[in-house]
Amino acid sequence: MINDDFPADLPATSAGEGETLRIGIVIQHFPPQLGGAERQAELLASELARRGNTVRVITTRHQRELPAHENTKQVTIWRLPTVSPRWLKLPLNLVTGFYAGLKVAWQLDVVHAHCLSPFVLGALLAARLARRPVLIKICSTGERGDISRIRGFGPTTSLWPLYRLADLFIAPTHAVARELLSEGCRPGQVAVVPNLLQDQAAPETGEGKRRLRQQLGLPEKTTLVYVGRLHQGKGVWDILSAWPVIRERYDAQLVLVGDGPERQGISQWRRESEIADSVTLAGYQADPDPYYRAADIFVFPSQSESFGNAIVEAMSHGLAVATTPVGVVKDWQEDAPVLRLDTSHAASFSALVGELIEDEKRRSHLGCAAAEFIQGHYGVSAICNDYLDHYHRLINARH
Repeated sequence: MINDDFPADLPATSAGEGETLRIGIVIQHFPPQLGGAERQAELLASELARRGNTVRVITTRHQRELPAHENTKQVTIWRLPTVSPRWLKLPLNLVTGFYAGLKVAWQLDVVHAHCLSPFVLGALLAARLARRPVLIKICSTGERGDISRIRGFGPTTSLWPLYRLADLFIAPTHAVARELLSEGCRPGQVAVVPNLLQDQAAPETGEGKRRLRQQLGLPEKTTLVYVGRLHQGKGVWDILSAWPVIRERYDAQLVLVGDGPERQGISQWRRESEIADSVTLAGYQADPDPYYRAADIFVFPSQSESFGNAIVEAMSHGLAVATTPVGVVKDWQEDAPVLRLDTSHAASFSALVGELIEDEKRRSHLGCAAAEFIQGHYGVSAICNDYLDHYHRLINARH
């Protein structure tokens, strides 16, 4: 059910594949908190360490209260100083990344960088001097994506050719892989590895949902949830535009989990709406898991996604998911257990979501199929195996 027709990247080899590795994970920011890219790095680091590999995270100290050195869950974290002003932060991060790379690359078997940033570029250049293989996980795409952000760094120059010194780029979807190829990467320099997902408990039963709603202060009624940034590009206004029609027909509630530039406008919309009591603004949640488990339907009409972590998370919780065909959904075949929304037709949007609200049996069947589908393709163990395979191939190619 996944379209995996992207060309193979590196020749297979079995030499050394049973050995543990010394892996350096380089990322400009690392948890606590932050966003999806940082969470991906944290999950991968923890799983690699759990398997006995030596993992060292090299990052910046974006919060002064964070320790410069930390050992947690068998992962060593080294945080380097940074500053706030962007004009100074970018060149400083380039230098500190290079310094950190020079200091630790010799002790590593492979360098795994997350997202394109000056900090990552500095570490990449140092790793090349140390003759260590480097792969870079691309975290975002499009006009505001990784490549677009680093183009034109400085008044007249682009650093993209320097990033292309990496041995391998990891794309979370085929669309991102195609963008990399269009930007001059070789087919053998690009591989598709989806984002990984933390293993979830079994989906909640009806009684479990009722208890969770009570704990969250939500009424007992069919619950739709959105989890993500409150940003125009995420389609939150498409949901709110359709909501009066949906609410008029069905006794349901909508919960928006997240924060962003549209929060103030949405708050005003609620104040002026006659159905404000059916829409809850839950704000940013470091752990949105209780909201997924308390919901019946996940709605996510985003205009563009590099991957779509929230879609995969919602499906893993056994939710019926209605989303636009963005991110990883584009890689799935038509029979994948997800409903595709067409936000260009408001009536169609309302009708499709309304059908899910009305038909409990259908959404239950869709949710069970979704959980099984996601765990089979995006579990931590399976994705970690893919990364380890790429690490060993790159290391063996150096010998």
